[in-house]
Amino acid sequence: MSSSRITNRVGVFGGTFDPIHVGHLAVASAVQKEFELDQVLFVVTSDQWLRENPPVASASDRLRMVELAVSGMPGFSASDIDIRREGSTYTVDTLKDLHAELGESSERFLIVGADSAMSMDRWKNGDRIPALANIVAVGRPGQNLQIDALGDSHPASGAEYLEGPMIDISATRVRGLLSNKRSVSDLVPSSVAEFIEKQGLYN
Repeated sequence: MSSSRITNRVGVFGGTFDPIHVGHLAVASAVQKEFELDQVLFVVTSDQWLRENPPVASASDRLRMVELAVSGMPGFSASDIDIRREGSTYTVDTLKDLHAELGESSERFLIVGADSAMSMDRWKNGDRIPALANIVAVGRPGQNLQIDALGDSHPASGAEYLEGPMIDISATRVRGLLSNKRSVSDLVPSSVAEFIEKQGLYN
């Protein structure tokens, strides 16, 4: 794609966000700054998810939590593109749909964990992903993954590696605290905490 035609640099950050927490926001902020992104889309997966442990909260509730979390944060927005698509969610489909939606003037940056990037050769049509987006592999501080050592045939062989912020939070931990009636005020935005309480999620 000719760089002269690019007017919008878009980060694509997909996940269940069950719930979204400050770690997600910190990673997105770090990538946004490092790659000078105009926009970061938080793409919420649908309920049709082929995994052993499906999301606890509904797609609509998870989307609403993301909308609340990114409200007022410049360049951040929630996307329901995977929720609107029927059937199972695959990254290659998300990127194809975003390409159609955003147009040729957008340059997409797929934000994934470094561990996930290493396994991209096992993703559905993973070999097609580099043509649809630049890959940004975000690692934990001190994590030593040899992205550069991946073979040329590996989809993530050309990924940009970024050491993420040192924030040890997981959605699993947040849900565990909530199920035990413990505060998560320092782990999720206050608007998200209020929504969770109001909806009675993760009890």
